Amino acid sequence: MNRMDFKTSKPDPRVLIFLVIVVSVLSCMLFQLAMVYVLFLILDILMFSQKMKKKAIHFFVAYNILIIARRALTLIPTYSISMVISMIIILLLHVIPIYIVCFIMFNKNYMNEMITALEHMKIPKTFIIPLAVVYRYAPTITEEISLVRISLKMRGLNTSFIGFIMHPMKMIENFMMPLLIRSAKIADELSAATLCKGLDLDNNRTCTTKVRFQLVDGCYCIAFICIAVLIIFIDKNYILL
Repeated sequence: MNRMDFKTSKPDPRVLIFLVIVVSVLSCMLFQLAMVYVLFLILDILMFSQKMKKKAIHFFVAYNILIIARRALTLIPTYSISMVISMIIILLLHVIPIYIVCFIMFNKNYMNEMITALEHMKIPKTFIIPLAVVYRYAPTITEEISLVRISLKMRGLNTSFIGFIMHPMKMIENFMMPLLIRSAKIADELSAATLCKGLDLDNNRTCTTKVRFQLVDGCYCIAFICIAVLIIFIDKNYILL
């Protein structure tokens, strides 16, 4: 009979929470897209190292397509159209690094370890319980989106971006409305499940794994801080292409 493995996930959940905060601040502070691209490459390599190679390649291809599209907008003679589309692309270029690090956190951290780590930090329950709901809500709603799209394809409806542009009202009626109804029900179900697990109790939570902030986790945080400071310094003092 195989032995059960109760090893905690690495790095510590608090390291990825810290990384989410650092990347969010960096994405808002950086002005040069070259440095935003450097930040994206670092996170894409991190995703690749966390055995999410397929997703890392998808993000790399999509990000470079956005950069090429922004360059191609300079060839459009209508300035107003190119400016609006360019602003949307720039926003996406800044948001994608945040999405990547959140994707890593949601897929590499177990919820029980995350809650235990936050309780060790003396975080109040009023913050932990909503976070636990959101932590399970994101992957659940992603699965619901795929199920809604499958049901629409069975009815012969185009669920792609082109289909949304061609028939916006039909997509809102057949895609957005069922998704909104399911989203509300999922939020209620996850809230009830969270309370059933006893997260609102005053007693300390038990965990099958030993969640500890070790030396290697501290090294991760120091490395992230050094990289962030270096990126900000280059962004503020040097003009890159």
